[in-house]
Amino acid sequence: MVLGLVGSARLWGNSEVVVREALFGAQEEGAKVEMLRLTDLSIEPCNGCLRCAIKEEPCPLEDDMEWFLAKVRESDALVLSAPTYIFGPAAIVKLILDRLLMLTPYFMEGAPSTKPGATIAVSGRRDWRGVTRPFLNALVAGLGFRLVDSLYAHRPGPGEVLLDDEVMAQINGLGRWLAEGERGKRPQGNICPSCYGDFFTLRGGKAICPLCGIEADIELVDGQVRLSFDLGVEPWPWSYAWQKEHLVEWIRPTLPRYLAHREEIRARRERYRGMGEVWVRPPGE
Repeated sequence: MVLGLVGSARLWGNSEVVVREALFGAQEEGAKVEMLRLTDLSIEPCNGCLRCAIKEEPCPLEDDMEWFLAKVRESDALVLSAPTYIFGPAAIVKLILDRLLMLTPYFMEGAPSTKPGATIAVSGRRDWRGVTRPFLNALVAGLGFRLVDSLYAHRPGPGEVLLDDEVMAQINGLGRWLAEGERGKRPQGNICPSCYGDFFTLRGGKAICPLCGIEADIELVDGQVRLSFDLGVEPWPWSYAWQKEHLVEWIRPTLPRYLAHREEIRARRERYRGMGEVWVRPPGE
């Protein structure tokens, strides 16, 4: 079953249309398909308690997140689309991404991601697409799927992407790849070959993808900057094995370190008690 996730509340908007087209392509290959609108979910913001990560306890927040994770895990392939709002994806994408430590029991399995996943980032203007695509890819990978393709769709009006025959054909092909478990073409140009990111930090003469850590040499060819990536590096570190390593070697050791300094922290924050009442409360509280 190929599950389509729509990260937009707008009915028949571009994000919904591109997911439908991808699922249509998957259906043409004989796959069963389902759709879920992320904004139909009731998702609470993570409160940072870390019970799921450190104690492996169920999340104390009562919402649809457990149901959502179970629904995603029972699917065989995944396609996610969301609109760009102020240089990043719609808030529901980040809201869900922030809660992925709930998958801690599955991280501990350390199994590599084998199910295919793909994303389609929607924006009205090419120069306003920001970091939407890398965040969508982070969510798909964080959910335990192997990224096989990632596309952009640039159209401002609701459903206007239907007028772009070339992009719609690419999206249909993306859906077929998902149904067949294949991988699309590697991105060309100065784009991270792992997470499809097109923004980089510069350090030590290298361009580094801040999302997945792959490094590239910076070359000047015919007056144009070209990034040459080290394709020998294991791509996309968001596998369950990588997340287990991050959990065990970084997150969990922070607890004993904090406990060792807890009394000192409490003593140091006493200076703030003289500030008086500074909280501003919204109406109704």
